[in-house]
Amino acid sequence: MSISLVGNPFVDTGLAVLAFKSGCEQLTDLTLEKIKKVHGDGTDLANRNSKLKSTSMIFTINSLITHPGIKPPEKRVDFYSKITTAILNKIGLEDIKERCESCGNQRSLDIDKLVRETLVPLGYKDDKRYTGRDWFPLAGSIGSDAQALPAGSRTPNLCAKCLFAVHYLPQGVVLRDGKLAVFQSTSQKFWYLYVSRIAEEIENRIRAGKFETLGSKEGSIVVIEKTIETLRKIRSLEAGTSLFVWMFSNSGTGPDCLIDEIPNRALQFLFNVIRNVTTGREEIMQLIRRDKNPEYSFLNCISTGKDYYWLYPSKKFAGVSPEFFLLYQTQIRTVSKRALLTACKIAKYLNLNLSNKELADLNRNLTTDFAKKNRIRKYIAEMVDKGVFGFEDYLSLFAQDSSMKIGINNDVWKYISYYLRYSDACIIGVEVDSALVHDELQLYVAKTIFDDQLQSIGVTRFRNEVLDKFTLGKINTSWLRRQFLKAAINHECFTYETWKALCLDEQGRETTYELLFRFRLMWTEWFRTGNLPKITKPLQVPIRPHKIDIPPDIEQLIFKIAQEYITKRGLSRLRKDVIEALIRGEKTLYWFKEMFAIVESEYSDEDKWEHFCTDQDGNSIRNLRLFQLSLLLINHVRQQIFKLKTS
Repeated sequence: MSISLVGNPFVDTGLAVLAFKSGCEQLTDLTLEKIKKVHGDGTDLANRNSKLKSTSMIFTINSLITHPGIKPPEKRVDFYSKITTAILNKIGLEDIKERCESCGNQRSLDIDKLVRETLVPLGYKDDKRYTGRDWFPLAGSIGSDAQALPAGSRTPNLCAKCLFAVHYLPQGVVLRDGKLAVFQSTSQKFWYLYVSRIAEEIENRIRAGKFETLGSKEGSIVVIEKTIETLRKIRSLEAGTSLFVWMFSNSGTGPDCLIDEIPNRALQFLFNVIRNVTTGREEIMQLIRRDKNPEYSFLNCISTGKDYYWLYPSKKFAGVSPEFFLLYQTQIRTVSKRALLTACKIAKYLNLNLSNKELADLNRNLTTDFAKKNRIRKYIAEMVDKGVFGFEDYLSLFAQDSSMKIGINNDVWKYISYYLRYSDACIIGVEVDSALVHDELQLYVAKTIFDDQLQSIGVTRFRNEVLDKFTLGKINTSWLRRQFLKAAINHECFTYETWKALCLDEQGRETTYELLFRFRLMWTEWFRTGNLPKITKPLQVPIRPHKIDIPPDIEQLIFKIAQEYITKRGLSRLRKDVIEALIRGEKTLYWFKEMFAIVESEYSDEDKWEHFCTDQDGNSIRNLRLFQLSLLLINHVRQQIFKLKTS
């Protein structure tokens, strides 16, 4: 008669222990005959369970094998061996026509009747017996309903197989954080091997005269140790394999149960570490021992895809090995190999160009010190200028995500900091990802300004007046706005919508620091190589409404002012007297106010004008308004010029 699993973790673990003890290679090989051979007359089980510390935790102190009221201890062993053998012999021969509430078997065992038939003749007290927690973990009993199985008004119905198998549970449990733990898995093969490892170690401990519960005073370490041992025994991990840890307490007045999961993602990562990192097992155990907060534990970070603090060097702790770090970042954090290679390149360059003292100082608080981050950016620009680093390298590391938002991924400073410690072990030679997809709008604007600058001031002056001034911090937002105004005269797409798309972050705040740095790297690379991107036409820019956009009535007013100026003085005078003066900064916001007041008298009201020049938080936005109005006017003029040329 073959024996199958029932789905209850307590029963199934007991069956797995029996299968291990009978030498089954897989649990499906277990039969009733093999179980009877392992159990014998029950004396060996009784002797073991009477000494194992876990027995009273599983069945309470009132169980037959540990009850202090049954004396001498030899009598407990005799009673226990007889009743477990009697339960075993009842498998398939149960006498109550009620389904087992553990496995669904059609019949259940009458434990009261069996005790009377088996133990009372031997001198056991002739009382009514119920199937409670002293017979089955977390089973309900009369007077207590805080259990996993139905209770309160009656005892649960359980078959002989379930009642028998759980008595081998003490030889298949571990202690985790003060609670006993049993296991389930989506892979029967993995689970059986896992429980077998536990049963084997407990077997060896019993033979050595050690009866403390496996995992005592070790926290969650024993669970990970057994997981690693199991993973080392298999050639591959079945798809979707997860491990479920049932942590339970069956003693005292507050029995409870908590289920924790080691998901497939975590198991797969541990499997890969063991297979690919020479010191993988030791490093995993070292990290687990450092865990204090469950929310930020190693396994939880793997499960949630978060970065893990102890991967990185900290004071005297060296962090994990580069092989381990690479696996974690690429498989758990989905960081590209190219990004890590880029961080490594930067770290190597810094190691070659800075003293040990300078490196130590630079790496101290790097992730929070803006000045140190800015210093590394200067070295990055220097690397691009020397041709040892490219703009695509920068994007692979610093771009926030695949959408190429202008913000940066702040994790990069942690990666650079890590490789400053391990620059000699960089991942040079690994296969990198395919070429990046560039933000076409950034490229179009950068190339247009670059071409206009070279045509306007020439190669030498561009080097001196643009690239060199980046180093001095003299290329800023005002400079970029002026280039936008200049470009808008002759090129489409240089509108405020384009400016918003490039210079507003996710919170709607204007920031040009990152955009200018990207332009600096692009221009440096193009200037050095002469290889420019092929962009021949302007792009369609999606409209993103913003709270400080120019109102539609103001736009119409600008167009009206421009038309009246053209009617009176001509288009060329408007371009020379107004547009060029706005670009040079000779005309201010006051000029627009005067023009507005001439066309619409209400704009002579100071309060109305002040309201127009202030944002919703009460901050002055005069410079921004001047830029917006100038862009509107210049783009309108360019369109009028185009109409004249095509008419």
